Amino acid sequence: MEPSPCANSRSPPPALEDLILRGRSGDQEALKGLIERYQQRMARFVLLETRDANACEDLCQAIFIKMVIGLPRLRDTGRFEPWIFQIARNVARDHSRAALGWRRYFVPYQPYHDAPAACEDRAATEKEAALQDGLQQLSPEDRALLRLHVEEKMSYDELARASSTTVSAIKSRLYRARRELRSFLLARDPE
Repeated sequence: MEPSPCANSRSPPPALEDLILRGRSGDQEALKGLIERYQQRMARFVLLETRDANACEDLCQAIFIKMVIGLPRLRDTGRFEPWIFQIARNVARDHSRAALGWRRYFVPYQPYHDAPAACEDRAATEKEAALQDGLQQLSPEDRALLRLHVEEKMSYDELARASSTTVSAIKSRLYRARRELRSFLLARDPE
């Protein structure tokens, strides 16, 4: 488990800051340490964002390549975590856009004898699709914040540190994101 910085500090833990500083100068061991420290979190985040387990490894590799290339330009080491999550968000978004392509128009064939099971599956799929559509209506920042809180189980304090903001701002943004999502879902299906 990663050590967490104290609540009043915005600088990363000393070991992390050391890895970042050494990684900036091209230290291979430091870069390897950063990748090892963040690979599970990036994989979970990408999987939650894209729902594409087959592409997860490739997307994580793209994230870490962008991290290595961009690390020398990162001026504030205390912003490393929000910065790498922004890279992950962009990589996941680009993948999702590319994956839609022609598939958004494809409707799979359902044989007649599978109709009852298909109806039950379709209802669950429609609810999941409505939720995903609702999440897409949120700003990318609010969508990521909501997913990190709900699916990654990040606390308000952790989210505030990762976003370089206050706990009250996080609570307000989450409240607003939930309200927008609820309004979208009720407008779509008032039952």
